[in-house]
Amino acid sequence: MKKLLCILFLLLLLTGCQTVQADPGHPTSAAPTSTRTATGTLLAETVAVTTEPAETIPPETEAPAPPIALADCVELVLPDALTLTPDSPTATVTVSFPRAELPADDRCCSLSLLLDGELLAHWSSFELSPALTRETTLRAAFTVRDPDRTALLEARLCWNGQTLVRGTTVRLDNDEPEVFYAKSGDSRPYSIDVLCNQNVVIVYGREDGGYTYPVKVWLCSTGNSTPYGTYWLGGKKEWGALFGGVWGQYISIIDGDILFHSVPYYHMAKDSLKTEEYNKLGTTASMGCVRLPVEGAKWIYDNCPRGTTVHIFDTNELPVERPEAQILDPEDPRSGWDPTDPDEENPWRAEQLTIDK
Repeated sequence: MKKLLCILFLLLLLTGCQTVQADPGHPTSAAPTSTRTATGTLLAETVAVTTEPAETIPPETEAPAPPIALADCVELVLPDALTLTPDSPTATVTVSFPRAELPADDRCCSLSLLLDGELLAHWSSFELSPALTRETTLRAAFTVRDPDRTALLEARLCWNGQTLVRGTTVRLDNDEPEVFYAKSGDSRPYSIDVLCNQNVVIVYGREDGGYTYPVKVWLCSTGNSTPYGTYWLGGKKEWGALFGGVWGQYISIIDGDILFHSVPYYHMAKDSLKTEEYNKLGTTASMGCVRLPVEGAKWIYDNCPRGTTVHIFDTNELPVERPEAQILDPEDPRSGWDPTDPDEENPWRAEQLTIDK
């Protein structure tokens, strides 16, 4: 029994020494508690690092620069209104850029010139810089049929998806047909048709080798003795005696005694018009000549040279609009004058000038 108790005592001593060695300076009862606390703290820190990473702050960035407006950094200049005429049918168009403040690394532009929407010139992929210019020649090929008109010349500068547009006007001023033909040196610029049954005179201008373009149209008075056929103008005189003791202005001979002339006058005086004969224009009333208002007789006298072809014939269809007849009141004190006479003393002309103003 004593031996058994001694063995147990020795075992207890041995156990107490191992505990102290494992955790010196601490009571044996506190060792398990200390171990659990340390292990719990370490796990808590590990979870914090894994599930809640430290917050990161992104680096500061600059706001994007606003896009450059082409109109704010480029000045595009066209010449003032241009005028082209048959005497000066060309003009140089210069496009300039007094200011061009595009980025140094992006100055590639294209430029187009358009006349009434049709491409006139184009420059692509050029570097725009201050004081740069672009030039082209504007040409007009006038014909006798071209009316006066105004065209729009546009310059379109394209850069980086933007377009800058500037415009100017081009005036095309043509000559009157008689002036046009006179400058061209054409000895027979016109052909004259007398439509007897219509009592209308039409003057045609030449184009593409033929007389096809109506230049002038007047009412006239032919007669039952007016001959049909083709004739060529002969001599002329400003005043001449007619059958019946009357007078006519601006006479051009068609054939023999058949003439172009004004409506008859009682005397060789512009204020002695036979008013009742003037009112017959557009009807058959002459003794064979072709009567015209003074405007028509003078125009042929001034613009149709000797040798001009005259065709006299009938037609069922009038190829132009019929002019409107002007009926004079015999009681009107102005009725002694032909209203179309360009004479400065013509009282009708004075009234017309007042209306035009």
